[in-house]
This record gives sequence, structure tokens and C-alpha cells, in this order.
Amino acid sequence: MKWQFGPYRVEGLIARGGMGEILRAYDTRHDRVVALKLLAANLAADEEFRDRFKQEAHAAGRLREPHVIPIHAYGEIDGRLYLDMRLVEGSDVGSLLAANGPMRPADAVIVLEQIAQALDAAHAEGLVHRDVKPSNILVGENGFAYLVDFGIAASLRASASLTSTGYTVGTLAYMAPERFDDGPVDHRADVYSLACVLYQCLTGGKPFEGETAASLINAHLNHQPPLPTAARDDIPGEFDHIVARGMAKNPADRYASAGELARAARQALTSVTAMPAAFVMPPAAPRRRVRWPYVAAGVGALAVVAGAVALATTMRTEPGQAVPVEVPTSLSGTGETTSPPTGAPSSEPPAELPPVEQSVSEETEPGGDPETKPAEPKQTKWCQTISYQGETRGSGCFEAIGDHLFAHDTSKDGMWIKTVAETDYGRVVECKDTNSQGDPVDCNFDLSEKGRVRFKVELWDAKVKLSDTVWSDYVPIGQ
Repeated sequence: MKWQFGPYRVEGLIARGGMGEILRAYDTRHDRVVALKLLAANLAADEEFRDRFKQEAHAAGRLREPHVIPIHAYGEIDGRLYLDMRLVEGSDVGSLLAANGPMRPADAVIVLEQIAQALDAAHAEGLVHRDVKPSNILVGENGFAYLVDFGIAASLRASASLTSTGYTVGTLAYMAPERFDDGPVDHRADVYSLACVLYQCLTGGKPFEGETAASLINAHLNHQPPLPTAARDDIPGEFDHIVARGMAKNPADRYASAGELARAARQALTSVTAMPAAFVMPPAAPRRRVRWPYVAAGVGALAVVAGAVALATTMRTEPGQAVPVEVPTSLSGTGETTSPPTGAPSSEPPAELPPVEQSVSEETEPGGDPETKPAEPKQTKWCQTISYQGETRGSGCFEAIGDHLFAHDTSKDGMWIKTVAETDYGRVVECKDTNSQGDPVDCNFDLSEKGRVRFKVELWDAKVKLSDTVWSDYVPIGQ
């Protein structure tokens, strides 16, 4: 049933919660359909809340970060406080999780990165959201994510009149421990809540479950953060550390910003693996049954948050030559292994990158004791794979014998792969595969000086770096 609220013609209910309801409405003044949030009627009776709400809504309305839902107007009509916001066609993350189950780690990180951008922009303006949760994250039909409810949660500061009416300042399942004390609360409370959201996106469940408010408060104050891998064993183990740090009881022990949390999650999607002598193209990542279309549909338009890059002089080199693939073994950016094709020799799963200080046996000389198992040859080649938007996109290797650097772009989509190596005495070299012809590019450099080298793999689109792996450990050069 349609009805009139000031200049708004209300067309239907979108959602209802403890703070009020969200309505689909037509703004007759500006000829547009909007999302109209009407706060509970008795909130306007609290003068402190009403004044703070208007201040916070005004501050939030100035934010121009794309992942913050734009606020068109706010105020009070006939004793009801309201927010006029852009209408987003899509669904909130809480509903998507309930309908589809846990996200793929790559999709969870994509959502996390977008919301982290919104939070960092708000924190730079001195705004603390205080109610970051899945139902306050909207995902449009193109995969673009928005954070909503700025100007409401931040206004609900604990006051005698508000707490006496029974309103919860935030949502207990995602509230940082310091929120239950009288001490100061800053932007790191939002970092804690965002880590809770990451856990739920990965596992489908809230970090702490409790039937009463007292049990949830006790869990946030005293229980250790849960491990995502305990609920789901097919995600990188690094997410255990990320959630634990993001949900640290002491704010000083958490990530310093939402963006730092998101960057750590992005890096957790890549891993360092050792590789056999043949350098080959990795197989396509296996598809899971739940595809999360709302997220996956729009990821092509997203720019990945990159880490800070140290400035260094890069030596110029001649273009590398493609190296033919020899043995079709398996390499997966997720650390998974697959069986070799029929007729190909089987191989052991890639070994973890050994510490530089670890002693490794030399190759056994011919004519040794035939009953003694030959020692394993010393490792001379290390590789990394890089993933982007949930798919393995390329690889890079460093081979100590002959000082070879490899780059392998595995997709003909206009993007390209760069492998960057840096010695422990400051020299930087790089190898590029810009043509995506199917074979890795071999770049030979003279790094025979004594020392060590580390390397990483980067994904570029034209002159823009989209993503990179973490630096490998240092390994010997000039062997």
C-alpha cells in the first residue's frame, strides 16, 4: 500500500530491524527512486540522540568514497528521523551467506577490500562506524559492495536515556571488547568488527555464538578468536592468523587500519611453493559448487589494494626468450596437487621453501653404495604463483644455477606477468612475459656475486599493477 511521507511516496518495505525500517520510495522533488530509512519513532524523543544523529549524518553525507552509500538528505519529518539514500539493487552479505553458504576465499577478500576502503575513508574524517556487520554490507548486482548506516550507529553513544530504553549500541555478535567498557573507542573497533565479518564470510557462521547477551559479551572479552580452518579445512591457514590479529582483545595488537587487514587477506591468497625442474603452466583452479554470482559478476571492475613498493633502480635487459615446456607436471596457486596426465611420470607434491640456513645434502657421486638411497639433490629453483579474482593468473621462478629468472603469463587477456628479484645488497632485476604465448619467458642475468636473492610475482594491466605476491624468503645466488 502506497502512502506519503513528506515529499516521498512510499512504495514498499525493503527491510525492518530494531532501529527502524528501510522503504522503497519515490522522491517527488528530485524525480528519483531512493532507499528511505525511517528510524524508530521514539528515538526522535531523545534530544541528545537527535542532535548527534544530524551531526553524524551530515559528516557521513560529505564522504565521497565510492563504497559508502551516498546520503542524499536527512532530517526530521512529522517527528520521524529519516535518511534518504541511494537505492542499491542487490542484497546484503548476511542474506547472501544464508542463501549460498560460505564464500570462496577470493570472493570474501574482494568484499573485504571494498569495505576496508569505505572504513579507511571514514576513519580519515574522524568517523567510526560502530556497527560493521554483514547486514550493513550491500552487494549490488554488478558485484560492487557498499557499507551502509553511517550516521546512525556512530550516533548511538551510550547515554542514560538511550541505554535505559534497551537499545544496543551496535550489534553484539561483532562488537569489540572495548565497547563494553567506559574507555575510549576509536577506529580499531571497526577493524575488530571487520575481522568478525571476514570470519563469517569464510565459514558462514558468526565468530561467537550465544543465546544471551551476557554469553556473547563474555566471549568477546575472554574467549580466544576462532580459527576459520577449524570450521573449514579448504582455505589457506594464513586466515587463522589474520582473524586472530584482527580480533585481538587489545586494540594495539590489531591491524592499524581496515586497509592493512584487507592487504593481509589478499596476500593470504598467494603462497610460495617449490617446483620441479620443468616450469609449466598451472592448471585452472577447480570450481566450487557455490559461485557467489553477486560478487564474481563485478570483480573485473575492481582495483586490488596494492602494498607499498620500495623504490629501486631496475637494470635494463634484453627481452627474454620463451622456454619450451618439458614435462606436464602440476602446479597450483592454492597449494593443491593434481595427478599427472596418463603416461607422464608421477611426482611428489611440491615441497615447502626451505630456510636458507638449512643444510641440504649434495648429490651422490656415481659408484656409491647401491644399497644406500641416493641423497636428494640440492634445491636450485624456487617458484611462486599469483592469483587474481580467485583464479591462478601466472607464475614466476628464480633458478640459482645460471641465474635465471622466469615469468609466465597464463592467460591471453591483455594483462601480463612480471617477476622481480632483489638481492640482499640492493640490486634489482626483473623478467616480463607480456605476450601470453603459452610458454614461460627465461631471462638470464649475471648475479654471480656472493649473496642472496628474494623474488616476487606481479600482475600488470598495461602500466597499472593490479596485484603482487609477498616476497619469497632469501635464497642463495651464484651456486
